[in-house]
Amino acid sequence: MKFLPLREITLNSRPLVKRAIQFSCDGDLAVTADDSVHIFVPEFPDLSKHRESRKRQSGIQDRGLAVEEAWSGEDKSSSSEEDGEGNAVPRRYNYQPFRSQYSEGSKHMPVSYPPLDPRVNRELYTAANLPFPYEGAVDADAEARSNDSSDESVGSEAYGSDGNEGEGAGLGFNRPYGAGYGPISGVGSSMNHVVSIAWSPSGLGVNRRPVLAVLTGSGTLTMYGESSAFTNILPRANEGMLQRRELNSWIVLWGVGERLMVPGQQTEISECIRGFAWAREMAPGQALLATINDLNEIAIISVQTVSVKDETKAKGDLSFQIEPTETVVWLVREVARFKAEGPHTTTDPMDPDFVPCGTSFGLSWSPWLETGGSCTSLLSFIDRNYVGFRRITVKEPWIRGEAPNLVVESKDIGGRCLHLSSDAFVEFEDGIWTQGPSSSCRGIIVTGFRIKPFEVVVSGGPTSAQEKHRIWDCETAYDYATDRASQNPIVDLVIHPPDLGNPTPTPLYTLIRMSATPTTKDWYETNVPPTVNTMVDSRPQWVRSIAQKLEVQIPVDMYLKRSYNGESESDEGTGSGSENDVEGDMDELGVESDDDENVNSELGYNQIVETPEIHPYRFRLHGLTLSPGGGVAAVLASSHSTQHPERGGWHTVRSSVLFGYKPRRRRKHQEPQNSNDLADSQLIDPQVMNMNMDLDNTKSDVNSQLTTEAKLFEYLYGGGPEVPGIHYYPADSADGEQRGNREALRRLFGHAVANQVCDLCGAKMDIRKGKLSGCKNGHFFGTCATSGLAVQTPGGTRSCGACGLRTMRVEVLMEKMPEDKREEVRKAVGEGVCGACGGKFLS
Repeated sequence: MKFLPLREITLNSRPLVKRAIQFSCDGDLAVTADDSVHIFVPEFPDLSKHRESRKRQSGIQDRGLAVEEAWSGEDKSSSSEEDGEGNAVPRRYNYQPFRSQYSEGSKHMPVSYPPLDPRVNRELYTAANLPFPYEGAVDADAEARSNDSSDESVGSEAYGSDGNEGEGAGLGFNRPYGAGYGPISGVGSSMNHVVSIAWSPSGLGVNRRPVLAVLTGSGTLTMYGESSAFTNILPRANEGMLQRRELNSWIVLWGVGERLMVPGQQTEISECIRGFAWAREMAPGQALLATINDLNEIAIISVQTVSVKDETKAKGDLSFQIEPTETVVWLVREVARFKAEGPHTTTDPMDPDFVPCGTSFGLSWSPWLETGGSCTSLLSFIDRNYVGFRRITVKEPWIRGEAPNLVVESKDIGGRCLHLSSDAFVEFEDGIWTQGPSSSCRGIIVTGFRIKPFEVVVSGGPTSAQEKHRIWDCETAYDYATDRASQNPIVDLVIHPPDLGNPTPTPLYTLIRMSATPTTKDWYETNVPPTVNTMVDSRPQWVRSIAQKLEVQIPVDMYLKRSYNGESESDEGTGSGSENDVEGDMDELGVESDDDENVNSELGYNQIVETPEIHPYRFRLHGLTLSPGGGVAAVLASSHSTQHPERGGWHTVRSSVLFGYKPRRRRKHQEPQNSNDLADSQLIDPQVMNMNMDLDNTKSDVNSQLTTEAKLFEYLYGGGPEVPGIHYYPADSADGEQRGNREALRRLFGHAVANQVCDLCGAKMDIRKGKLSGCKNGHFFGTCATSGLAVQTPGGTRSCGACGLRTMRVEVLMEKMPEDKREEVRKAVGEGVCGACGGKFLS
């Protein structure tokens, strides 16, 4: 193996909710636990040697020599080059790497306790030039800390007392978790478990990386991500890998909810967040966030990040390195709020037909439709037995740093009445379908046990708002469908990327249900067409792995005596593994014990006893997610015993992350080595949408929307194409836009490169040796990947996490340019991406 393989990840935790695993836009993986969240960051290989090899080959081909491609996904001649082992140790026989993807660099982050201090939002009000509403509680907090040693203050409510009402809202550190206006949740809540998680769009956080939003049971929505502080970069884990970023720099950025108001909200109200959803990506550093509270009020929050100069980070007298002089400021403000009400009249809770309803996953955004001077999206919400669609339009231009010109329709443009159970949700297909003047989007409604495809008009078509009526009028009080629904509830559903050139009648999806047992066959369902090769199992690897374990059968006496499924031998005589329990269980199953056999022998006859076999394993599925390009799937599952009740205790809780992936694509000139390789090359994995096309003809429109990190992740594990700037230099790419961008940068810095001199001796820097630039006196320095200038300032560069090349910071590049060119330099490289591949920096 040339790259880190995707293998099963075992976690010592288990979530309490569904939809408990999420891929980010860069391939980062977030997994929900009961009161914490696991974060996994991928490691990428160092392909610098391959880039140089491709560059040399392209030079030879330009001279008219027919040279075979020296590198491909399966070429044995370049295995040592890709692995980086040519300069390390010789390849051992039957070499297998011990490390796997996501095995290092993870972070287990507690999110439930202690409760958030409202002062985490102080910077939001400072950036908006507004007074902080909880300023009076700061003094109360200091006074309470000074009295921590007194016994009286231990059980008292240190904040939010009546004496502090005139000084602002109290922090309420010792207050219960209650929030909102619910009869129970308004006074107290559960153990503040994790309810749901979601990654933000790309380009929002520090270094343009996404942030993670976590909703807990107390009704608080918290944002976690990298801070603006100078972070450490972890060294290479082994030869052939790139440097990694350190997750210890993650902090609480800000929050929304009870005592966590943001600018634009009323600080005197009580807010209990019940659900949230990020809008699709709009522009770098800009996003919209929708939240819904226990009063069914939906708030639209504008979230932006801007870089400002921080004078406190100026270079010291004894410092020989350049530290970043800019810091990231968050601009968060509520811009709209409306009531999410359906057409159904209120049902009396004392009515015999009353059924409680509610969901934490009811909000979802459709893709953006860009029209002349505006962007339009649909926000779906769920009320009692109703799914509504509200149109939201952002007028262009949305200037970064300013509030958006947002227009929310006064009524739903469409809706659908249907029977919904608890935790229903809506999933949109990532595509806009245009037919004449009408543009629409599609998706799937998960009612709890059934799926209902839908199509709704975004623009140019008629609206279908519904009038008030009772749930009996539209026959949604009960499920009146003639076909019998599965009794296994749907846990998660993903929609595969669409092929806009070859539309399907309904969106292609994959879903999982809660319980996977030997007798339940519907725990995995998909409408993706199977592979044309009937000799190959087209199911993803994680499905085959679970199915194989479910098919295992063992004799019942072997199971009871040998304590399968993690039952320890120390429990003998005290728990389910005791001898008396074993004999009792064997009697119930009709299996004779040793004493019975002795009695039969004394009576003069023997009989052959057939020992029944049992399935020892069952699985509970907690979530399913797709990688940004749809080529990799990850599922969170936990294994349980079918014969014994599970023992309580946090120390026994376990779960596993399983993956489904695709083989790396081959070049057209390369032939499969054997029949197995031929079968793999013809395998059409159901994790991608493009089922009827060859791997070399993957849709360019889907791949072009991905980040560089996502493209590299899809290449490694999702059958994606090679990535410009990583596998080959952009100048060799057929993409005219990428070539044009690189040529524009070279023209911008061409004069500075031609006239740069050595800072040590003053000689002209006109010698290039590989990645080094030097002068005639032997002074050599690294070369900036964006500008081509020699890096002569210590600490003045940033390392790319995708290609490994280094780029000088914006402030350093501006100092090397004339005054009239500095603003152009800021616009060209100020977005914080690598000039060689478009990847994101590590720090």
